[in-house]
Amino acid sequence: MRPLRWWLAALLLAGCAEPDKQVTRSTENGRFSVSLEAEKNWLHPGEVLPVLVRVESLAGPLEHSLVDTLKFWANNGTLAPSLLVVAFAGTADSAAIGRSSVYENWVIFQASTRATPQNQGEINALFQNAQATLKVRITPPAESL
Repeated sequence: MRPLRWWLAALLLAGCAEPDKQVTRSTENGRFSVSLEAEKNWLHPGEVLPVLVRVESLAGPLEHSLVDTLKFWANNGTLAPSLLVVAFAGTADSAAIGRSSVYENWVIFQASTRATPQNQGEINALFQNAQATLKVRITPPAESL
């Protein structure tokens, strides 16, 4: 019976792994990747976390310009802004200046004041068909420790 308890305890601890500070997902066609990156992976209720958002053309600079929307939503918190307009200048566009294969911007996640350590915050980003989800652990408020 004792080995079974150890096995169950190990399984429970393995399921409680720390969330990553960065996630990256690619579109189905492999043309773009979407990344979300934060300095830390935890917050107290009501705290704010800046998140760097990156969309990258995996084939380098695009031949034709592209303008598309990057949409966001959150669980156990709020995000600002809720969408970004991603623009890439194409190499075939003679009027384009500063051709780049990477778009970067910031969103701000604020953990809900009602979130508890049993909750987990989630920041979701959707670009074309690539969805990236950054998970944020909610920790007890400092005064409750």
